[in-house]
Amino acid sequence: MSADDIRKELKERWAGTEPFALCLQIVDFVAKLPAEHSRMLTFKTMTNITGKKYVDDSLLAALNILASTRVAALDAHAMFVDDDNEEHEIEPQELALAQSTGKFIHPETGEEVPNYEEKVFPFFVPTDRFAVGK
Repeated sequence: MSADDIRKELKERWAGTEPFALCLQIVDFVAKLPAEHSRMLTFKTMTNITGKKYVDDSLLAALNILASTRVAALDAHAMFVDDDNEEHEIEPQELALAQSTGKFIHPETGEEVPNYEEKVFPFFVPTDRFAVGK
């Protein structure tokens, strides 16, 4: 799969919608990005790519489209940064459990993390559908 295939799929389904142009900007950026720089695309990266000052509904819609099972150009992930500034990647199931129970357990200490929402940061990774850096 290549960025051209992703663009074609986006055009067939989403052309004429507000998030379509944002999707194309993100795809174009990721397609040119060396693989070693594509591991962690944050919301800040996404606002820089699209020229937005902040994450708004149209950018969220574009990211939802790109991460959807239909397009599957990006995988959504999350990073937990603890009080010692140690980073821990969180599995989607762990985050879903925390969101449903309101409790997040530190992956190393096993202790409940108060106000975990302030310490969890979403990011995106290009999927294998992208021929990143090619």
